[in-house]
Amino acid sequence: MGFNQKEAEKLLAATGRRCCICGSLHNVQLHHIVPLEEGGTDDIDNAIPLCPNCHDEVHGRYVSGRTTRVYTANELKLHRQRTIELVNKEKTWAPGNSLWEEDKNLVLFYAQCLDRPAFRTRFHQETSFSAFDKAMEDTLIAFNTGYWRTRDGTLIERAKGKVHIVHPSWREQVERIVEIIEEVRTRFQEAVGFNRMLYDLQRGYPDDFDFERRMDRRFRQDRDLGDWMDAQRQEAIEIMNSMLQEIGHHPLRGINEW
Repeated sequence: MGFNQKEAEKLLAATGRRCCICGSLHNVQLHHIVPLEEGGTDDIDNAIPLCPNCHDEVHGRYVSGRTTRVYTANELKLHRQRTIELVNKEKTWAPGNSLWEEDKNLVLFYAQCLDRPAFRTRFHQETSFSAFDKAMEDTLIAFNTGYWRTRDGTLIERAKGKVHIVHPSWREQVERIVEIIEEVRTRFQEAVGFNRMLYDLQRGYPDDFDFERRMDRRFRQDRDLGDWMDAQRQEAIEIMNSMLQEIGHHPLRGINEW
């Protein structure tokens, strides 16, 4: 039978037609929190707006080797409530008010995450490609969760994840920065044959096998890859600098400035 049309429209409006997990506005549809085949109903309280990717993740089942927890009905309802509250906050956001200050502090935290050598050094001049990959990973964690990794590897909460940004334009720009870093990391791991390396590690390599040397040989001569990596990271810096300019903060140095 499906959800009541008027109630569905009210829920979509209340959530700003965005995915309640990732905040995406693309192809959002109402999905059952508890699937009908598992006893769920068409009551609107059992509905949550999700994008296709998050829907697949939410309704994924336990499989061999899975280490992440599945979403519970209560967690999904909390995500829905958070999204509704975020949409309501957007209506009262204005430059200089408390919500603006909270967003500004988040932007400054994310700027700090980008203010590191991994986003200033040209790719072919990197001294450690394994450290480069680790820097991309740490930056993604910080943007997504607000957790920062200390030098000893400990994760500490320093801020909030990007879904808590109220201003739609800033949130969209931060999302784009995260997309760029994910693309950089994916391209890097594909180029180095990361998945193959993990497979080989399981089979066993001699103790003197040097992965860093292997990556060094692979990347020093690939100028097309290096140029792409530099352009992507520079774009991330420029997006961040546009937000820093809006809040009256000095810009970050980028790759093109060295």
